Amino acid sequence: MSLVAEGEGSARPRKQEEETDQVDFTWLTNGLRRLGLLGPQRQPPAEQLSLFGPGTARRRRPDRGPGTGSCPPATPEPLPSTVVTDPRARALLVVAVVGYVFVFLRWSFRQQDGLGTLAFDLGIFDQGVWLLSRFKTPFVTVNGRNLFGDHTSFVLLPWALVYRVFPSAKALLAGQAIALGSGAVAVFLIARDKLRTEMLAALLAVAYLLQPVVGWTNLSESFHPDAFEIPLVLFAMWFMVRHRWVGYWICVVALLLVKEDVALLTFGLGLYVVLRHDRRVGWITCGVSAAYLATAFLVVIPAFLGSGTVYSGRIVFGGPTGLLKKVFTHPGEVVLELGTRARAWYLWQLFAPVAFLAWWAPGVLLIAAGPLLLNLVSGFGYQFDVRYHYSTLILPVIVVATIFGVASMPRRNHRAMVGLVVAASLWCAYLWSPMPIGRVHPYIADPDSSAAVSFRRAERLLPANAIVSAYYGFVPQIAHRDEVYVFPNPWKASYWGTFDQEGQRLPRADRVQYILVRSNLDPEPRAVFDNIAGDFETLYHDPEVQLLKRRPPG
Repeated sequence: MSLVAEGEGSARPRKQEEETDQVDFTWLTNGLRRLGLLGPQRQPPAEQLSLFGPGTARRRRPDRGPGTGSCPPATPEPLPSTVVTDPRARALLVVAVVGYVFVFLRWSFRQQDGLGTLAFDLGIFDQGVWLLSRFKTPFVTVNGRNLFGDHTSFVLLPWALVYRVFPSAKALLAGQAIALGSGAVAVFLIARDKLRTEMLAALLAVAYLLQPVVGWTNLSESFHPDAFEIPLVLFAMWFMVRHRWVGYWICVVALLLVKEDVALLTFGLGLYVVLRHDRRVGWITCGVSAAYLATAFLVVIPAFLGSGTVYSGRIVFGGPTGLLKKVFTHPGEVVLELGTRARAWYLWQLFAPVAFLAWWAPGVLLIAAGPLLLNLVSGFGYQFDVRYHYSTLILPVIVVATIFGVASMPRRNHRAMVGLVVAASLWCAYLWSPMPIGRVHPYIADPDSSAAVSFRRAERLLPANAIVSAYYGFVPQIAHRDEVYVFPNPWKASYWGTFDQEGQRLPRADRVQYILVRSNLDPEPRAVFDNIAGDFETLYHDPEVQLLKRRPPG
């Protein structure tokens, strides 16, 4: 995508752009008046502010001349109709994006090489994509579910082609870091269109890269396809602002292919488009989103999983039905549950890095109301924790709302407000983000550690497609095989399948040929290991790693 200021649609008159960005209720109010349900139109006061963000009526301050009362209200400060190219701003953007991608690529690769990545979630997606690349059914033995029965992450299908050429988990790690870094480009484009100044746009792009959600999404769970949601939402909203509907639809369709719950976000986006931009496009977006949500939960997931989603029970009070019942029978309990300190802290960590300026564009924020509410009503603590992937639909909307909030203010205040956002982002990045100079420096595994060296020695003795049960941290290193289990699976089912066999011995246990685990096991897996060790012989053992092979029958 070109960063040239004078691109398609960029040189249109500012007045036209502002009119395009308004909430147009004329079609509704005129209809109600024709039915006699509304009285005659009243002229709104000059001080009235629009609920739906920038480009609307601004509070005006009367000019007072000497010896007079008050003069007519001053005309709001016009924004330039074109944007002057600023080489310094573009250089800052390039340096920030390249720097971000370089740092997180280096960290991610070191994590993989140093045994810092984990079975959940990198091992799941690595095995699933590898199976797809070999034209095999993507039944992921790491968690006991079909890849698309766990989530409808069809966005992973193109990665199977990548794995045909470069079959490595590092391909997923690289794609994730590049995708998150590219989100800064979308932020720059949106901010440039709204603020008409490239340097302010570049500074807001830097602020985006400093967000705790962005950094932790890259590192906390090693890899998750939800990371692709952030740039896709941002580019979809840029295309929306520009009324470039082909690009908009490409992003919306790609978003829906990331995960089933994305439809909650795209439905809200569709309503916003109805109110602000194009009713036809907006209603179609809402319809497609609702249809996809129903199809995913009622057809696609059951077809691949054999039952409904395994995640509905995460909602407090036993699921959606239990929550609704509590709302009417014991609303006080619902208030106490949702008003916990952990949830309040989660909201603080979402909005403090943008100095709460996103609240100046509440209409934009409402786009993310569905995903945010889903996180808040969850009893699964990871969903209201910025260190995990559950905020990837919320963060980009907050960033865009911040841009719109700043744009809604008088132009003379734009520099100060952008400076406030950058300062807040820097401070919060120091406090909460995984940054090289931050207070929370993430653990990055050492590829030359004794554990990593021992593992590589043992791995050389492991046949390419042997059936293995391995330690949680070893699985991403050996996931390119038809069957690999997280020990003590399959002798004692743990986080397996639809969770209806937890603690049981699975029939698959008789097929396991090798066990690759740490020498110092925790008590629970140690008990399982001691019970089955007699059926295996030791091939490799040192203080860090042990590899065992099943004895021949008899």
